[in-house]
Amino acid sequence: MIEKIKPLLEIQNLDMQILEIQNNFRELPEKIFSLNNRIKSEETKIENLSQKVVELESISINLQNDITDIEDKVKANTEKVMRVKTKEELEALEKETGDLKRRKIEIEDKQIKAMEEMETCKKDSDASNTSFEEEILPMKSEISELEKVLNESKEEVGLLDDERSKLIKEVDKDFLKIYERLSSNNKPPIIAETSGEVCGHCNMKIPPQVYIKVLQGKEIVLAPCCKKIIIPKIA
Repeated sequence: MIEKIKPLLEIQNLDMQILEIQNNFRELPEKIFSLNNRIKSEETKIENLSQKVVELESISINLQNDITDIEDKVKANTEKVMRVKTKEELEALEKETGDLKRRKIEIEDKQIKAMEEMETCKKDSDASNTSFEEEILPMKSEISELEKVLNESKEEVGLLDDERSKLIKEVDKDFLKIYERLSSNNKPPIIAETSGEVCGHCNMKIPPQVYIKVLQGKEIVLAPCCKKIIIPKIA
């Protein structure tokens, strides 16, 4: 039976190598995803600030056009004053001019606020761009390195899988079914050598009647404690 188990031991060794690689690089996809999200977030922030600056510049220009339009109307009213003929016309003209001047002050206040907000956005944009170049851009290189390592680990697992597939052809089918069934519920190792009457996996004492079956080597024996396949120590 030991001779039939030996190919399974080779498969188990490959399974343990594959598991080790997967455990070592298990967090890489999540880390890459997190870094990409951080980059996208900062890029969106910079884009939004730039767009806000453009919008505020447009608002400021429109407000300045409104101010210029009002100034032209006030100038025109000033020229009309010399031509009015009645008191009522003069009062109406003065009221219109007063309303225009008050409207101009309101628009100027809005323009000042827009310009102040625009300056703040420009400063924030400059700071974000500087931060992006110093902190975020290097993340792209880090992502490239992580992706390279991840791809190499996948290639390594692929080669081990290929080797495993070749070995499977040499394994006793009944033994393989038992091994695969145990593997579906447990992480490797699935097969453990005994050390005297002690399980090599969990270090628990094996009952004498069970240990006798192990030494006889006529059937697959599972350790009562950890349910691993136990075999005599191979020299």
